[in-house]
Amino acid sequence: SWVVEHDGSAEGVLAGARAAKHTLHIVDQNAVRADMGALRYSRPDMRGAGGASASGLMAMVAQVFGLSNGSAQDTITAWSVGQQVGTNAITLAAWDERQLAGVNATGSASIELGHVPTLEHYAGQGERRFADGRVGTAQPASSQAAQARSEALMAAHQLEQQYAYGQSAVRGLKPGANFQITEHSLYGGVGGLTGAGSSNAFCTLSITHEAANNLGHEAAQIMRSTDVEQGSYRNRFDAVPASARIVPMPAAEPTAPGLQTAIVVADEGEPLTTDRDHRIRIQFGWQRGASPLAGGLNAPSTLAGADTGHAPGNAQSGTWVRVAQGVAGPNWGAVFTPRAGTEVLVDFVDGDIDRPIVVGQLHNGQHDLPWPAGVDSGANHPGTVSGWHHPHLDGQGANQWLVDDATGQLRMRLASHSSQTGWSELTLGHIIQQGGQGGSGQAQRGQWLGEGFYGHTEGWAVVRAGQGLLLSSTARTAQGSSVNSTQMDAAEAVGQLKAAQQLGDALSQSARQQGAQGLSSHDAQQAMQTHVTLMDPAAQGKHEGSVNGHEAKKANGRTLSEPVEKFAQPLLHLDTPSTAAFVTPSSISLFSGQDTSLTTQGDAQLTSAHTLSSVSGQTTSLYTHAGGIKAITANAALSLRAHTDAQQIWSDKDLTIQSTTDEIRIQASDSITLTAGQSQIVIKGGDITFTCPGTWTVKGAAHEWGSGG
Repeated sequence: SWVVEHDGSAEGVLAGARAAKHTLHIVDQNAVRADMGALRYSRPDMRGAGGASASGLMAMVAQVFGLSNGSAQDTITAWSVGQQVGTNAITLAAWDERQLAGVNATGSASIELGHVPTLEHYAGQGERRFADGRVGTAQPASSQAAQARSEALMAAHQLEQQYAYGQSAVRGLKPGANFQITEHSLYGGVGGLTGAGSSNAFCTLSITHEAANNLGHEAAQIMRSTDVEQGSYRNRFDAVPASARIVPMPAAEPTAPGLQTAIVVADEGEPLTTDRDHRIRIQFGWQRGASPLAGGLNAPSTLAGADTGHAPGNAQSGTWVRVAQGVAGPNWGAVFTPRAGTEVLVDFVDGDIDRPIVVGQLHNGQHDLPWPAGVDSGANHPGTVSGWHHPHLDGQGANQWLVDDATGQLRMRLASHSSQTGWSELTLGHIIQQGGQGGSGQAQRGQWLGEGFYGHTEGWAVVRAGQGLLLSSTARTAQGSSVNSTQMDAAEAVGQLKAAQQLGDALSQSARQQGAQGLSSHDAQQAMQTHVTLMDPAAQGKHEGSVNGHEAKKANGRTLSEPVEKFAQPLLHLDTPSTAAFVTPSSISLFSGQDTSLTTQGDAQLTSAHTLSSVSGQTTSLYTHAGGIKAITANAALSLRAHTDAQQIWSDKDLTIQSTTDEIRIQASDSITLTAGQSQIVIKGGDITFTCPGTWTVKGAAHEWGSGG
């Protein structure tokens, strides 16, 4: 809160401010209400009336008690009292944004006016009218202050409803003086009521004096003039009962002239200064002081040399001022706090010059727009770029939301960059090169870079999905402003999974029939089948029951058809109708706590520039249904070893071991046994044993049986 001198003098503003709080102020060096004592009432027109004795007439002449210079002329000569019907109830209310509630109070008349209906004075406009006016504390409004204001206003109305009018020759009578009128028929006549608390006690409100020369007849002789009249004095005055509370009616306050502009100020060296509610401090162009705005004036000094200015150029200027936001509500909305040096547009609540509110922020000749375009801007477009640009407090970066409405090149960019965190951005639509700063030259639309979705960061990037994540390059046809399906529709991915499962099942059964190891991950209730079940809407991959009060069915025209898809567990699924590649100049690591299944409906090729290693903790099984297995080493040995058990090579048909350019060597530490049907050759130690049920034949062009050794 603050008080602004507007459309009036300083004295008028002071009087208005006091009247608004129903505070009576009297400029009197003594500052003490005078007490005139008891004033007697006299009717001059009854002097000398028939039947009245001289002593009785003289008794009706009022004398002033308590005045040393009293005379027979100091009397009240006319007196009239009365009441009038008026406001007899008060209701005051005002909104308090600090409490987010209205503060109200009521008051009722204390004097009896007979059978009069309720005549209410209601005032519910204004903001925080019953608050502590100190700038530093900005206390919220209080019901106690409102109640005191309503009672004072009621007293002001009552003051106008009970009045007294009189005429007198009491020369010492003055405004604000108490007196008791005696010897009036309304108050018991002669010897009637006395005392300040009785009904004949009154207080003078105003007085009009009428006086003529009072030098008397002797003065005419001394001055040798016949034109000098005998002196006379009388007055007219208004009074109220002394027990009445004397308070003025509130004066009409001048209204603010309309919208004004101001500059945001802050603490020295700070980019902004706010309080908890993001209120700011502002300084108007007409404020004079030590640091006025550019082109402003310094304030004059007092005769003693004291500064009378009120333009400090910092957060000591004025009071806390609220800032209107585009969207605001309880614990939600938008917050854009004006920075120091920003030009703002200021309005006044209910036209009250003491309740400013910032309703907008302005660009001007000193501050460029974030993306200035149009005539004389030098930009290569007429102004299709709009959005929000907020520099960091240290000036070393900015946060930015940019919208480009260029025909056929729509785009949107969300970016943040600084010297500490680097550059991060997310762009949708038509992707072009664009600067990240604001101001002159930053509106230029640069080279075309692509279309679609672009995300970039020089820091870390994390994507988390607590109920599952589907990354797919399978497109969905557009239907109006959205896609023609539900969010987690992965029909193509489910189809590919089912095809992989069927292929794996068929080859696994074939391998088992031939004595090879099957694919355990393709068995019932295992990894592959479980993955399909969790994604397939025909199984568990769907919403059950209703979702947010709606039946979980996909709309097909005006009817409900298939269930709405969802992952039954938080799966991560990568899907593409084309080619997928994992490429890195470094390493790729894949780990699964249970099964890893690799299924291709075409060819699977593993290529290594150096070493290819396959290690299993238990069994390694290689099986081909058709086409065979080839193990070829071009320039080194082929080694098949069994360290703790036998090594077996089986073939349902022929088994050929052939060396085309060199020899074949079979070595064993104990024995070598060759068996075909019932015939057998055993090489063991120094012996060779031939066993056959028929003829053993040795053929050769020559036979040489050398001795042993």
